[in-house]
Amino acid sequence: MTEGSSATETSPGNLNCYRITDDDHLGAGGPKQKFQQNLRAIATLRTLDAEERTATPDEKALLVKYVGWGAMPQIFDETNPDWAKEGEVLRGQLTNEEYERARATTLNAHYTAPVVIRAMYQAAKRFGFQGGKVLEPASGIGHFIGLMPEDMLRASAITGIEIDPLTARIAKALYPDADIREQPFEKSRLANGSFDLAISNVPFGDYTVHDPRWNSYKFSIHDYFFAATLEKVRPGGLVLFVTTHSTMDKLDSTLRELLSDKAELLGAIRLPNNAFKRNAGTEVTADIVMLRKLRTGESPSGAAWKAAVNH
Repeated sequence: MTEGSSATETSPGNLNCYRITDDDHLGAGGPKQKFQQNLRAIATLRTLDAEERTATPDEKALLVKYVGWGAMPQIFDETNPDWAKEGEVLRGQLTNEEYERARATTLNAHYTAPVVIRAMYQAAKRFGFQGGKVLEPASGIGHFIGLMPEDMLRASAITGIEIDPLTARIAKALYPDADIREQPFEKSRLANGSFDLAISNVPFGDYTVHDPRWNSYKFSIHDYFFAATLEKVRPGGLVLFVTTHSTMDKLDSTLRELLSDKAELLGAIRLPNNAFKRNAGTEVTADIVMLRKLRTGESPSGAAWKAAVNH
């Protein structure tokens, strides 16, 4: 546990959570193969719902290959002849609500490469986290749970927030011991100061989130996740996020000033542009940003990172 950790479990937890291994070959294959894997995952979920039971290990191995639609937004383009057949099949597999929700997620349904997730947990361990209350505020189907180191997983209580209902239900099937909440993060009503670690690949985008607590700042969604999540972490707790490079690079320093007054910057690492290409089919410039929330009485020491950063 980290110093001051609020977790009190004495027996191993999360014993029913799926464990992702290299044998799962996450991210393998092109868009059409990923589409077929998505269909198999959806069919598996429908079976579980109809039979009102939990997933078997083999079924979880199918569910974990669901990657969402961020790597294939063209499936929602009815004028694209290369994806017309797949688009018709997808419409037949989803309810109207699921279809519209899926279409809306294409900007942000980019799942994180396992090598990145493992590196983030290695960093968390170096910073003293061994277990505790963990928040994944943009959980997708739960790869940050499935790749959490075994000893850390057994000593943690995990809360995951996922806005897309279908994705959230897959996460619940894979990780039944975790508290997976099907809702937008801004409506999650989590207690402030209640988590030891927040870890995620947050949504990227040049649009805002409606949250009365933060509306006046007009934060882009990725910056909103930093500000809102830091409040949910206890003093001394950690926030490790993958975010767009603009969090650290942009000239507007409002978020960096807010964070540097409340947290210590433990490190920031620029990822290769192709870090998400295999899994999400996209090249983006992203950073891992690692923070420790200041304890009562600690003075801010982050003046140097308030300005725009050149990596």
